Amino acid sequence: MRWFVLLATAVFLAPALPSTPLLITELYANTPGDDAAEEWVELANFGPDAIPLAAYKVGDEESKGGGEGMYLFPETAVIQQQEVIVVAQSAVGFRALFGQNPTYEISDSDPTVPNMRPAPTLATGDLGLANGGDEFFVLDAADAVVDALSYGDSTAVLAPAAPAPTKGHSLERTPSHCDTDTAADWVDQPLPTPFQLSQPTAVCAPPPTPNPQPVAIPAHIPIGQVQGAGETAALLGQRVTLRGLVTGVQADQNLAGEVYYTFFMQDVPGSEDGDPATSDGLAVFSGRRRPAVQVGDEVLATGMVTEFFGLTELDDAQLELTVLSQGNPLPPAQELAFPLLAAEPAAVSQRRTYEAWEGMLVQINEARVVGATFDGCGLAVVRADIGLVRLVRPSAETDISWVTPVLYESDVACPNLPAVKSQDLIRGLSGPLTYNFDQYKIVLQEETPLEITAAPFPPLPQPPPLTADQISVATFNVENYFDTADDTGLEAEPKATADELTLKQEKIAHVIAHSLGCPTVLAVQEVENAALLQALAVRLEPACGFRYSVSHLESYDGRGIDNALLSDPRRTAVQSVQLRQSCVAIITSTGAGDCPAGQNWLFGRPPLEVVLMIDGQPLTIWVNHFKSKRGGEVASEEERLAQAEFLTHLAADVLAADPTAAFIALGDFNDYADSPTLQRLTEAGTFANALRQLPPEAQYTFVFAGVSQMIDAILLAPHVQTQLAEVYIAHVNADFPDQYGLDTADYLPYKAADHDPSLVVLNWSTVGESVAAPVVDAAVPATPLWLIVVLWLGGLSLAAGVVFAIRQYGK
Repeated sequence: MRWFVLLATAVFLAPALPSTPLLITELYANTPGDDAAEEWVELANFGPDAIPLAAYKVGDEESKGGGEGMYLFPETAVIQQQEVIVVAQSAVGFRALFGQNPTYEISDSDPTVPNMRPAPTLATGDLGLANGGDEFFVLDAADAVVDALSYGDSTAVLAPAAPAPTKGHSLERTPSHCDTDTAADWVDQPLPTPFQLSQPTAVCAPPPTPNPQPVAIPAHIPIGQVQGAGETAALLGQRVTLRGLVTGVQADQNLAGEVYYTFFMQDVPGSEDGDPATSDGLAVFSGRRRPAVQVGDEVLATGMVTEFFGLTELDDAQLELTVLSQGNPLPPAQELAFPLLAAEPAAVSQRRTYEAWEGMLVQINEARVVGATFDGCGLAVVRADIGLVRLVRPSAETDISWVTPVLYESDVACPNLPAVKSQDLIRGLSGPLTYNFDQYKIVLQEETPLEITAAPFPPLPQPPPLTADQISVATFNVENYFDTADDTGLEAEPKATADELTLKQEKIAHVIAHSLGCPTVLAVQEVENAALLQALAVRLEPACGFRYSVSHLESYDGRGIDNALLSDPRRTAVQSVQLRQSCVAIITSTGAGDCPAGQNWLFGRPPLEVVLMIDGQPLTIWVNHFKSKRGGEVASEEERLAQAEFLTHLAADVLAADPTAAFIALGDFNDYADSPTLQRLTEAGTFANALRQLPPEAQYTFVFAGVSQMIDAILLAPHVQTQLAEVYIAHVNADFPDQYGLDTADYLPYKAADHDPSLVVLNWSTVGESVAAPVVDAAVPATPLWLIVVLWLGGLSLAAGVVFAIRQYGK
């Protein structure tokens, strides 16, 4: 993923193969009068179905965030099958020249013509087509380029570019439905014809055969000489010519929605360098332009050797490609296995061995799924023969090299990628081996035949039953629980359809009622507003026998996701609700807000503090959603550590006033169970993570790239720890494919969100009493019996706090 473009210049550049049959068919840039009033662009839908256009954009800005213009269609816009539409600068200017209204206008000159909407996240200026040369783009909902052209002196899309039209002429695609992604599609049209297609019945000429004349093959070297035997390319920074077979193509969409292309080539069998320590394969990065190659092509590639975060590749700058032949058989795939060297950690050995196969075609004969299919078009596996069924990662130091993520050839759309769950078996997995985010990954090609053996579904987890004197406290990140309204006007805000919202509510309600057993108190993260929770409470009422009370306050999060608390009104009475915010002298992702100069808000999603009376006894709850790792695990850690420090001091102040105070901090802490963030929260004895009581193999609430991790926590005050009766995680989400989230008929209990919810049961009737030492944290050595006796004699309430502090110090 080319994530660096968020920090540098992000360009749309050349189009991908059209993801829809929507094409630009005519462009009017060099008008006879006022360009700002008379310019227009014509588009047509050549597909069999109507296309909703609400999320589509058009404009002339090639760089994300640049100063030209990009515009969204109206929210109700649809282009029907075979329909032709015109987007004009102004209806008045268009009508003066052509005697009719356009379909849409950019400037509001006529209230009867729908207006286009600015897309400020993509461009900050106005659309204006330069007469001497410019670009024009059509982007889909994911900001992938559907169609584009450049003309005149601009070669950003087509090189050579289409001709620059003379004054009063248009630039027209001829025939209108034929697209070769070359300047040959376009002609200078002396008589512009809006709403009329050029040669609509013509037969499109087949694309030219690559290099029909014999090609003189220049001197080239084996790919192994480029790769070398080290982790860095032997010929780094040199321009080289290579000959090989295309083994795969990858389309990769970054967080900004821009799609980049890479293909993989491997030495023609018999032309390798013969050294098993050097890879015979290589990645070739082609930027925003989809490479004109297919799997099985024999190609010549000339370009600069670079390293992209550990992946050796040829760069797209001045890249030269020549297809020599097509339909060639591929070289045999290398079985992906690595021998562990006795003196080296597994990750070091894997890096050393896999480096010799980087870019090559590899396979895993039989693989076990440890990361279910996700909507980013991937999954993760381990070799079935090693016997590993799950890899749980309690810290960043955990060796995860046994896991191999699998990427589909495109993460823009992957309808044919199998929906597999954890523990399913896959045979026949193969593809080029790439490297990013510190892991080697297989790029699965769509045509690769796979054999899937589905594992039996595990028994559905059953929540622990409560006695009359117990309560249950749970936490659940419900993942993008948004309504259907557009509250911000920003594309980053998810907007569900009515059907999607109903499905989401049904799934969440089923988890709360059946997997959590209608907990007494439920902390919720990633909800947009209180109305959604109130609707959820109504939906839960028949199953739970009561309607939850909702505690919610709007936060500062850029996407609009908040923390909230649901509580059973039969046993609870909410005393107060507030957000706990702080200003800190570090750079944060939230911004300065109303902080003093040189400081910033600590939280985008501040802890929601709710003070409750439960059966007449007080309990303070802090619902948390710490800073995510977006932007990098290391780069974001300082912010999470500061948030942990704030929460620790908040609890310490409460304990200073009342050593037996009952409080719980819970939620999504976005970090491993043994991370510095969680260590800071527990090391002083202020909190203990109840979920660490579970067996190590069950300590996970989230699966990322096939690695199970417990990034949620339920942190108990010292006095509350003494009342801990049971700990439980409902594993109904993280192990299952995202596709299950769209199905309530067969998979209602599964995939309501990406996190598994967790729960503790507390003996509440005795929470105000002095009791024996707290339950031992599974991650901490037990305190010697003689020390417990001594502390008992000193006072049991004080003993609980001191023992916990000693344990934490001994970690």
